[in-house]
Amino acid sequence: MVLAKKHIKVLADGGKILSSEIIGGGITVGNVYYVIKSTEAFYANFQKDNDFKYTDRSRSIHTTIQSALDATVSNRNDYVIVMPSESDYDLTAALTMSKKAVHLICPGGLGNEIGATNAARIHQTADVDVMTLSQSSIEIAGFYFKNYDLQAGITGATSVAGVGVYGCNIHHNTFAMRSTTVAAEPMINFSGDAGAWGSIENNWMITTVSNATYTSIIKIESSATSARVKNNEITIGDGCTATIAISNQAVKGVTSGNIISECGGSGVADGGTVTVAVSIHVSGNAIGNRCAVAAGQALSGGTPAHSFVDNMDGATGAGNGAASNLET
Repeated sequence: MVLAKKHIKVLADGGKILSSEIIGGGITVGNVYYVIKSTEAFYANFQKDNDFKYTDRSRSIHTTIQSALDATVSNRNDYVIVMPSESDYDLTAALTMSKKAVHLICPGGLGNEIGATNAARIHQTADVDVMTLSQSSIEIAGFYFKNYDLQAGITGATSVAGVGVYGCNIHHNTFAMRSTTVAAEPMINFSGDAGAWGSIENNWMITTVSNATYTSIIKIESSATSARVKNNEITIGDGCTATIAISNQAVKGVTSGNIISECGGSGVADGGTVTVAVSIHVSGNAIGNRCAVAAGQALSGGTPAHSFVDNMDGATGAGNGAASNLET
């Protein structure tokens, strides 16, 4: 955080600077809402130090994530900051993000190149998805997600009356995949044109229980345009199967720098199966993906001799893997 010159005089005169005035230099940030469990040992002191009422009469401190999200306003560039906790943030309904340009972040979970720590674990205990998006320019970062059996992590549907899930940035999260049977939903499940012009990057998605079959782990459909899926790690073990790990069917989509593993394959202890690591639209591209899967299982779709550059699979007899056969 950076103090602007105008803040220094206020502090020198004994005044108080609100957190929303500090983040981003006080130039572009709207309201900042904190989420902290009332059961935390430091809750009372944190509330005394940070709780106040904004001019729109919303309070700065909340005890649930959804109440903080409900307090945000579209296009004000509001932030919801979730504090770390020893226990899970248990949900009994899907979180909904329906305001444009809202940021949901746990700074305590950030710091890893890929994924997040378990500082803030969001655990869905009901038979629903973890989170549903219905607006654009949303940011989600720094969380450890635990989905309900067979349900998705983050979902978004096709646009309604011109309002869609466009330009969203989902980055530096860990998805502890917890489904156990067939027809498991993706961890990021975008339908229709959801995901267009957005970026899904630097997330870690890893199986934690046995024997699920996922149609895909990240899914974007062909009604979307220019979606980027980059620098994610997808780890399929525990006897689980991913029919497609990354299905980025967006027109002009970019799928680059991802690492996908089937943990040695189904023939080893704790191994899994990835039938296809990366599948793309004929107008998309797949560049620099490293797919620790059997030969021929790295890529599908695209346009051979045009769509693929510097991708590798785990070809037999090649100590460092081999270039995918769809690249030429």
